[in-house]
Amino acid sequence: MPLVVAAVGVVCVVLGFSRIGSDYRYQRVAGETMSPELRPGEQIVTTPVRPAEVTRGEVYTVDSPWTMTGPVLQRVMALGGDHFACVAGRLTLNGQPLDEPESRQLGSCSIGFDVTVPQGRAFLMGDRRFDAFDSRLNLDDQQGTVDLAKVDRRVVWHSGAKASPPGTLVGAAVLTGVGFLVFVAGLITSIVAAVVRRRRRRRAVAQPDTGAAERWPGRAVA
Repeated sequence: MPLVVAAVGVVCVVLGFSRIGSDYRYQRVAGETMSPELRPGEQIVTTPVRPAEVTRGEVYTVDSPWTMTGPVLQRVMALGGDHFACVAGRLTLNGQPLDEPESRQLGSCSIGFDVTVPQGRAFLMGDRRFDAFDSRLNLDDQQGTVDLAKVDRRVVWHSGAKASPPGTLVGAAVLTGVGFLVFVAGLITSIVAAVVRRRRRRRAVAQPDTGAAERWPGRAVA
């Protein structure tokens, strides 16, 4: 039975690790493109997304956009069919002022633009607008837009956030921890049980067999 308990613990650990490894990825923020929300050195957690799951306003890792190589962090500002522009020093989306924090607006219109995003593509911007390398600096290439296939992972948590990590991540971590404890408990119990059985066998061998004398009174035990 203790070995069964240990086996259950191993299964829990494997399931927990597999969930964490397949759905979540950890990395550190390398640059200041997404400051002040994502500062250099902060840890982030990302999950994979399909093109149809990409939404405006979220931060994603983008695989080698424009002339860059490797994954970079960018915020999706507009999607296929959206009219996105800088009007009178302010960003507008489909003719309406963009609703976002004022701190993020600083430097947004340092480069003027007026684009209609092609289907299946996204217009990207960094949060540090006055010096971010983003869609505004690549307007000659598909109006600066990027294929949604390159927008592959969404940032779901970062170490500077006040919110807790995603529930599924916490659940997988708890499952892994509980599984490990169950495995250790089962293993220790198995070892203790084996030691107890061995001691009992040794005691049984060491004790003389007096049963014959009791069964046949008057006969000597050989």
